[in-house]
Amino acid sequence: MKSGYVTIIGRPNVGKSTLMNHLLGDKVSIVTPKPQTTRNRVLGILTEGEYQIVFLDTPGIFKPHTELDRAMASSIELSLRDADIIYYMMDNKERDIDDKLVEGTNVPLFLLINKIDKIEKKDLLPLIESISTRYKYFKEIIPISALKGDGLEDLLKTTLAYLPEGSFYYPEDYVSDLPERFFVAEIMREKIYLHYGEEIPYSTNVIVEEMKDKYIRIKIIVEKKSQKGIIIGKRGEKIRGVATEARKSIEEFLGRHIYLDVWVKVLKNWRKRKEIVRRFGYFG
Repeated sequence: MKSGYVTIIGRPNVGKSTLMNHLLGDKVSIVTPKPQTTRNRVLGILTEGEYQIVFLDTPGIFKPHTELDRAMASSIELSLRDADIIYYMMDNKERDIDDKLVEGTNVPLFLLINKIDKIEKKDLLPLIESISTRYKYFKEIIPISALKGDGLEDLLKTTLAYLPEGSFYYPEDYVSDLPERFFVAEIMREKIYLHYGEEIPYSTNVIVEEMKDKYIRIKIIVEKKSQKGIIIGKRGEKIRGVATEARKSIEEFLGRHIYLDVWVKVLKNWRKRKEIVRRFGYFG
């Protein structure tokens, strides 16, 4: 038997969450076109036959400015400590690697070049050769398309070759170790990212205050009174539409009908307040 932790890192919007979801065949991480959608490290478990791979999806690599940012950056570092293998993902337009995170690592390091469906085949080999010449520490360089699934069979086969021998960490029917409340909050946060622009998604946090039988109460936290007005919309039409869409997705996830009660609260500058960030579960 083989088992181990694979940590997925990379800059925002390179496809880390899409990759993990595709490998698992299930939606564990939320995905939106906006950068920094992933805030916590999200654990996904793939168990097949004689192997179990525990994937850790992490926030995108960026320079932190707030306490929330710093907690997100710390979660990347913690995930790297747990890793038996590291996937460093880049898209087909990137040419530089964040050396500080990966230099000197003592576990196998794979470079995954994503979105190869958007690059000419004649340009792919020179790109791989250029990167392998500049960065000597990658054990494997694997071109993939996380969205379309190209190269993922080869990725899994190569990963298994490096995966340590050992017993499974989780029961075979587990897809994640995170509670239902986490996924319910993430579904609502995904809808906010998809339906609101500018700074609104980044200034919000979602808390599941109560989850009992068919009743779920969610609180959306914002930083300013003006943001609360934008979230709610004229005569409450905007939030009703978003809540309806979220309810349908939550029902699909839970497999039962629910009543979703959504409230919006202002908590001034919560992202800059360490005690609030920690209370919301962002520990880093």
